[in-house]
Amino acid sequence: MAGKLSRAQSRELRLELLRARAAIERQNLRKYSGQLANDLAPGNLVKSMLPAGLTTGSTSDTLLQGAGLLARYPFLLSTLTGLFSGAKRGRASRRVLRVVVGVALGWQALRLARREKNTGTE
Repeated sequence: MAGKLSRAQSRELRLELLRARAAIERQNLRKYSGQLANDLAPGNLVKSMLPAGLTTGSTSDTLLQGAGLLARYPFLLSTLTGLFSGAKRGRASRRVLRVVVGVALGWQALRLARREKNTGTE
């Protein structure tokens, strides 16, 4: 390649570069679509909403940690039972439940946005 490339050689080189770029993009698309399918599995969605300490270990460990959390903070148990057994106070408990779900979804969206921001800068 000491001299200039002919027009045909330059065109072939550009085509080959475009083919390589398309192959890389297809490979990345397969990789990330597989990761997305894995992330959207129901078990992984639940795990992503739980704090990191609760997602490590087996299911029995998670249940034991949850029971320990409820024993340590009894107001959580009373709040949860009040929310789910509030048949008489249907409207108020539904409103509180909506707020709790909204806060949880907002927190999860913020967490995902921060994760995307951190992975995007690297």
